[in-house]
Amino acid sequence: MGDQAKHLPYWPRKYFALKPDFNATAKAPGHQWLNRTEQMVGFYPHPDQPFRGIRFSKPPRIRFDRKRGRTTLRDAAPFALSSWLITDRLKLLFERLDPEAFVFQKVEVDYSNFPEAGPDYWLVYFMRMLDCVDEEHSIIAYQDDLPGVKNYLGLIDVSMRPDIVGEAHAFRLIYADSTLIVDDIVVAALKAEQIQGFEFEPIQK
Repeated sequence: MGDQAKHLPYWPRKYFALKPDFNATAKAPGHQWLNRTEQMVGFYPHPDQPFRGIRFSKPPRIRFDRKRGRTTLRDAAPFALSSWLITDRLKLLFERLDPEAFVFQKVEVDYSNFPEAGPDYWLVYFMRMLDCVDEEHSIIAYQDDLPGVKNYLGLIDVSMRPDIVGEAHAFRLIYADSTLIVDDIVVAALKAEQIQGFEFEPIQK
């Protein structure tokens, strides 16, 4: 890597696909997007645009469903359009770890069915997209039913190109744009802060 390697974080780094923690989901209230219909008027998906191209004319409004007495709120929950609903403290952590990776949209939360108001929430979308997989040294399951279309269906044992990843800690892959990738630095920070709502699926053996 020559002189460029001097500016890169330590290598090798470990990478993970960010997934919902369904154990946390089972213990937490679900959420309803109250003004979804209004916000989705005229929407057409564009993966390279914030929130896949949705333009929020007003902040998204949500309400948490307290069925069966569930009141413990998660720091992160999957939302629509490959975005996540996250707490204010997780937003601050993401901004500290990799400020150029994410875009955020403030959310209005209806806490009228709670004894008192909870944390502020945001939507987060992974904006950074990289073509950084060293395919020659990786084991990947490819989509093979659409001629001329290249997609990764399974990241079995992935080698990343440090010259492309650089100092990035969070990103999506061009050929798997719904998969959110984070490195071990992000995972360690999320665990240290006891962030609830994520599972980390290794993409390297």
